[in-house]
Amino acid sequence: MGSLQEISDGLVAAVEAAGAGTVEVRARRGKSATGIVWDQDHVLTSSHSIENDEEITVAHGDREAKATVVGRDPGSDLALLKVEGLGATPAERGSGVDLKPGQLVLAIGRPGELQATFGAVVSTRSRQRGWQGSGVEGLVRTDAQLFQGFSGGPLVDASGKVVAINSWYYGRGETKALPIEAAARIAGSLATHGRVQQPYLGIGTQPVYLADDVREAAGQSSGLMVISVEVGSPAAAAGVLQGDTLVGIGGTSVEGMRDLYQALKSLEVGSKQTLQVVRAGEVKNLEVTVGERAEETAKAE
Repeated sequence: MGSLQEISDGLVAAVEAAGAGTVEVRARRGKSATGIVWDQDHVLTSSHSIENDEEITVAHGDREAKATVVGRDPGSDLALLKVEGLGATPAERGSGVDLKPGQLVLAIGRPGELQATFGAVVSTRSRQRGWQGSGVEGLVRTDAQLFQGFSGGPLVDASGKVVAINSWYYGRGETKALPIEAAARIAGSLATHGRVQQPYLGIGTQPVYLADDVREAAGQSSGLMVISVEVGSPAAAAGVLQGDTLVGIGGTSVEGMRDLYQALKSLEVGSKQTLQVVRAGEVKNLEVTVGERAEETAKAE
């Protein structure tokens, strides 16, 4: 282990490296937030920090530029901004899924001047229930404090690479951050569609145990019984029937609601997937084309 001075110098270097791709976002009257430079023309920040889609300014040092909203995802509290002429360096990304408890990290904010707090990873499997009823999975929990204006800013590793995005929204008193891999998927959807597409099947389910004679064939002891199938839904078109028991989708085993939720999040809208269902004691494969859940739909499966 290096001397305290060497450790201190390393942390300073990490903050400076991260600061090159960290910007101030002025989009709420009297309150600045933080964003990261995603690429030459885009900044990723927190959705709740944007009061409206107009009069948004992004600043880095003595440079500033007007910004417009490309898309928002309130469920993950992310917003992608279009910024031209700022000239800031895109943030260098690391890995958020490889973080381990005890790993040293820094929370970076730029609510005006560049700021940083120091801490360690506490856990990497936290879940937050969103304001809109959505769930944010796989959050990184740390003991690095978030000051006012840090939302939308990066959580960085000891080399200054962005490993997650911080937001007060995730923790409500605790510091939690969305891994950069999940943020990248959301940013890509916002850039392409202006929103995050929500994969949709159109079924209502409840957990059940499988009968002994089908457990071996299914390779699991439980699944989700289909208690309703929406008319005209992807599931209905695939031939799913009330009373079927869903045990797999897209090659992923489904034993409970959490499995279905996680599996759906990884699927692309419009993709063809294989549903495995138990019907009359036999495992059957059905082909389904994944639909997109309308925003007004109350809940996903």
